[in-house]
Amino acid sequence: MKVHSGTAALALAISLCTSAAVAQDWQKEWADALAQSKGQNLNLAVHSYEAHEAVARDFQKKFPDIKVNVTASTPSSMAPRIVTEQKNKIYNWDSWWASTSNMNNIVLPADGFDKITDYLILPEVKEPKNWQRPDMLYTSERGPFILVHSYYYEGTGFWNAAAVKGYKLENADSLLDPRIVGKIVIEDPRRPNGGSNALAALLKLKGSDFVETLMTKMQPTFMNITRQVTDSVTRADAAIGFGGNPEAVYQCWNAGGCKDVARIKQFNYVLARGVAVLKNAPNKAATKVWINWLLSREGQESYVQNWAKTNQSGAVSLRADVAPDPKHMDSVPDYTRLDQFVSVATDSGTPVMEEVYRLFNKVQSR
Repeated sequence: MKVHSGTAALALAISLCTSAAVAQDWQKEWADALAQSKGQNLNLAVHSYEAHEAVARDFQKKFPDIKVNVTASTPSSMAPRIVTEQKNKIYNWDSWWASTSNMNNIVLPADGFDKITDYLILPEVKEPKNWQRPDMLYTSERGPFILVHSYYYEGTGFWNAAAVKGYKLENADSLLDPRIVGKIVIEDPRRPNGGSNALAALLKLKGSDFVETLMTKMQPTFMNITRQVTDSVTRADAAIGFGGNPEAVYQCWNAGGCKDVARIKQFNYVLARGVAVLKNAPNKAATKVWINWLLSREGQESYVQNWAKTNQSGAVSLRADVAPDPKHMDSVPDYTRLDQFVSVATDSGTPVMEEVYRLFNKVQSR
């Protein structure tokens, strides 16, 4: 098709003007957010991992005019707290950053989040090509509420070779060895947590009947707190623990302890870590600065570097321009084969998680 030079020149001029206007729009919005955030608080709820708190400290150094208040808590504790507060018209939190199971399955159905897309400003954050799987950025088809910055293979099952003489965990069937009856501890699997996540991975591998047998014939002890599970395994009170804290065990190894404790690698799941903006966030400008920085290349590099210091797996970002930690390459998922694993923190994993809850309730009702 023939294009007149004058028409082409006019089209080019319009395109350049449009691009310049878009650039000015985001630059002005970002400048406004920075200016308005000065003197504001930023009330963050974060997963109770040292790496999350370390990243928050990096943000505080970068933006000293924002007062960062961090509350570190397990997601299974934070989720009901947020829902209860919001039911009573209490909106204390700006943003929640954690693994996304409780966000997606507890708080999102309770209408507890604002759309995070309303807070995205920086082009490097909004540009799809900067993310390895832009089609997997959000946990749910219900909307752009919880943005995932990291998917990785995870396992919250541990076993202690010293707990039962002669016992060795070789495969999933080893979990039904009569020698470890009464020697299994599981974090309460009636809600999203490390215990139910591990059982979901086991259910995906072996089926419902196997998990039900484990819950009954093996006489496990169900515990309410992650730390209880971790301590039971590291002290050799239990041979198997589902729902242990990987960071705590990793720190024990680094200190020269927990030599008989090993991670259960025979079955893992895919975990998502993400960030969301709580409904009616009180400090919107500071929240915008936080969200955009965390999801920027700089913020994700901070996450990968800090996570690698205190964890054995998971120092992985979904950003295409942020490399995983070299020691964590085994936890980088094959995005073309994710259906072979349970993605416990997104909608795709909900049916398996709900089956775990059903089995537990069935066992408890007997």
